[in-house]
Amino acid sequence: MPDHANEHDGDTDPAETNITASDGPTDQPDPSKGESSGSTIGLGDAQKHAREAATNLIEHEFEGVIKIESTDSGWRTVVEVIERGAVPDTQDIIGRYEIKLDTTGSATSYELLERYRRGEMKEEL
Repeated sequence: MPDHANEHDGDTDPAETNITASDGPTDQPDPSKGESSGSTIGLGDAQKHAREAATNLIEHEFEGVIKIESTDSGWRTVVEVIERGAVPDTQDIIGRYEIKLDTTGSATSYELLERYRRGEMKEEL
């Protein structure tokens, strides 16, 4: 009796067999569900994440990221926001906040460092 297990119908090439993914769990994160790959972000991404965190957490008009440094646990950033606008703008009240990011760019904490009038001379951090 002939063995038909290795035969194909002749209409398709066995090398062109379509393989579909299973519906089961995968090892790949799903960005649509807020999952991240866990990879370490770079300086440019840290700046972007600091800006997003400042906008979402502090709820004042974002002014700028003024410092970013790498740490063992991720990134330490310092951002400035306009806490109260004034005319003239040299009288704006600026808040400096430290925002800590983990290695994936998620904010882990933030803290007000100081407030000052825009027109005041400030020492660099």
